[in-house]
This record gives sequence, C-alpha cells and structure tokens, in this order.
Amino acid sequence: MKPMRYLSGLNPVYKVADILPQVNKIEDVEKIAVWDAAGRVVARDVIAPHDYPPYPRAAYDGYAVNSSATPGKFRVVGTILVGQYRRDIVLNSGEAAYVTVGAFLPEGADAVVPEEAVKREGEYILVDRKFEKYANVDPPGSYVRKGVVLLKQGTVVTPFDVVGLLDVGITTLYAYRRVRVGIVTTGDELIAPPIDPDTASELVLRGKVIESTGSLVAWYIQTFMPYVEVREKIITGDRHEEVRAVVDRFLKLYDAVIITGGAGPSEIDHFYKLGFGGLRGFRMKPGRPTSVAVVGGKPVFGLSGYPISALHGVIRIVEPVLRYMANVNKAPGHDWHYAVITQDIQGEMAQIVRVKLEVTESGLHAIPIKARHHSFTEPDACGVALIPPGGVKRGDIVLVLTYRDIRRG
Repeated sequence: MKPMRYLSGLNPVYKVADILPQVNKIEDVEKIAVWDAAGRVVARDVIAPHDYPPYPRAAYDGYAVNSSATPGKFRVVGTILVGQYRRDIVLNSGEAAYVTVGAFLPEGADAVVPEEAVKREGEYILVDRKFEKYANVDPPGSYVRKGVVLLKQGTVVTPFDVVGLLDVGITTLYAYRRVRVGIVTTGDELIAPPIDPDTASELVLRGKVIESTGSLVAWYIQTFMPYVEVREKIITGDRHEEVRAVVDRFLKLYDAVIITGGAGPSEIDHFYKLGFGGLRGFRMKPGRPTSVAVVGGKPVFGLSGYPISALHGVIRIVEPVLRYMANVNKAPGHDWHYAVITQDIQGEMAQIVRVKLEVTESGLHAIPIKARHHSFTEPDACGVALIPPGGVKRGDIVLVLTYRDIRRG
C-alpha cells in the first residue's frame, strides 16, 4: 500500500482491525514467580493443582472441637497458630485445641468455638450451646477445588490475582514477555526537562514547547497497559534523516514504534516521508492524523504532537493493536465506578463484597458473588463493592473498585 497524506482519505476507526493479521504476536513465554506477575499476560491456563485448604481451616480465633460433642466440657491439650503445621495433635473425645485464624484444625476437630463464647476453667473450657460442623471454619476445598481454572490464557494478572493465587499455594505461572516499545518525540520546538523552571517559562513565552506529549503517551501505557514496556523515549528535531535513523534503530530493537509530532499535512510529515503506507489518518476528532503501518510484523504508529490528540490516538488505535500483539483477552482495570447492585445484601455492619460486573444498555450492574471465604480466587469476580451499614436493596447504587477492564472489545 502506497503512503498517502492523511487528508486524502480518512479511515473509519474500526479499520484498525484490518492490520492486525499483519502484526506478529508475542510468542516468548517464561515461567515466573506469582509475586512478580502483576501486569503480565498469562500464557497457559493457571489450574489449581490441589484442593485448598487441604484441611479444615480456622476462620475465627477460638477453640477447635468436634461439633458432635457440643455443648460440653473440653480439656485444652494444645495450641496451633497460623503458619504452624501441627498434624501431630490429634483430638480425642472431650479434648480441644486453641487455634488462631488461618490455622489448620487438628485431626478430630471440625468446628471452632469463638474465644468469647466459652467459659475457661483452668485447663478446661465450657461450651454451652450446639455448634454445627464447619462452624467458623473454612472447609477443605472451600477456597478452590483441584482442576479449577483460576486464570485463563490471555488474562492480564492483577495484584488481586497475585493475592488469590498465593492464598492457595500457587507460586509460579507461565507468562508472555512484555511488548517492548520505543517512543520517538519529534519537534525542533521541544525542550526536555529537567531544566530550570524559570528558564523553561521564558523559553515557552518565546515559542518553545516543553515536551509533554511523549511523556503522556508513556504514562498511559505504564498506567493502563502494564503488559507493554516503554524501553526508550527519545526527543529529536524535525530533520527527517534524524527521525528515520531513530525509527530504523527502534525497529531493530523493539516490537513497536510510536512517533509523536510532525503528523500533519505540512512539509514536516514524518509518517508520510517514512513511506511505510498502512492506514493514514482516521475519522476521529481530535487526532485525525493518527496513523499505523506494519513493518516486518512490527507496528509503527504516527500520533499528533498535541497531547489530547495523541491521547485519543493511543486509546483508539495504539492500545487495540498492542493488546492484540500482547495476546490480551482480559485486560486489567483499576478505577472506582458506580454500579447498580442486582441483589439485596443485608447486614448491620459496613461490608465489602466481591462482584461480577456487566455492562448493559441501562448501565453498569454489579452481581454479588457468594463465597464463604475471604480469598480473591473467584475467576468471575472483577471488582469489590462497598456496602454501607444496614445493607442495600436490589437496584441501589453502590461504589465498586474494579480490577478487570469493563470496556467491551
């Protein structure tokens, strides 16, 4: 495809999909520690290798007992703190062990009596009412069952996912390497910080421009596209030979190149002069000069030098292409949204509830996920809703912290 000036024919935004088959997806995969995985794209489904917890686990500080013996009198024969592996303690009839939250119950116990619900008499405790099996306990497999897919291939790992995987003893996963990007910010008028602020102010009043567009692009990538790594950002003048030299070097080193500035129909039109062809200009405002070409499987983007126009180009054109390149199917989100709750939630105290989010014609809906435990291991969850004291009714508006992208496509 021959290069053209962008004003000679603007493309509808959806045409960006036409160039995706030309883009080389990232194929490099590495095994990494889960605690280093936030922002990485899962390359193989993360499947639970075991039930967790493997044994009944205390969900409350108190005394582990056999529920069938309650109410009754029990002799305290030991203490098990969270983090201790005490399979040597076995409770016989009429015996109890003190446990803290998170501790595995000893063999012979299947319930926890809260500390405040017993009367202590020396080495004995008195329990005055019936406690059912698994009362104040996370049963075996309640966090996750063996074989459950916790993260699918193409999911961008969030800090919530890291916590959930570590909670159930999963410490490694396979991830694609990050997309490596170089940014070329062009313009004879640009001055680059660090510079004395007073001097910079004087230069701006004389027609110079403090570089900010390339920095804005880099910020958006770092904030909303953690699966992309900005490896280098260079400021050049408007001499095309200088720009071409940097672009050629970046194409050898990195997976994608972003050029800001010199995108209009003037004589300073770097994308046109590079001769890469591709899609030149889009029906979008601002940001009409936004362009993209694929060179040897690597996308080269041309963005306006104006910050708001460049930002529009990144969101509409750059991000979808780099998502495709990074193998992303489920992107991260990290923002507060108001949503309509789909079920009544009762309770006197303030609550935080895991929710699944759905975008409908009537807005964002939060569907509570029922769970007896406190882990982030539900694959369908994509946010947590804040429930005020007293609870909420179906149809009420709640505030949700999202950790999955709610955008479609």
